[in-house]
Amino acid sequence: MDGYTILGGFLIFFLLFIYLTWFGFSVKVDNEKNENSEIKINPYDNLPLSRKLIDKKNSKIGIFDLGNHILIIGVILLVIFVSLNVD
Repeated sequence: MDGYTILGGFLIFFLLFIYLTWFGFSVKVDNEKNENSEIKINPYDNLPLSRKLIDKKNSKIGIFDLGNHILIIGVILLVIFVSLNVD
């Protein structure tokens, strides 16, 4: 079993996964069209961009409550900056 076999198996699995996901979504959309013809408005569409990025449903969470994510992004940016400036 060489690398090409593994790569081919991964690609076949990936394409099959994409097809099944697309098929399931199209069946879901067809069922929703048949059940309801009413237009539903999502209440979260009228939120500002900052609320969409942080958390749509919980208004108590602010930008500084995402400390772990900010630290991880900072460490990644630090590693990129250091690796670019190494001689």
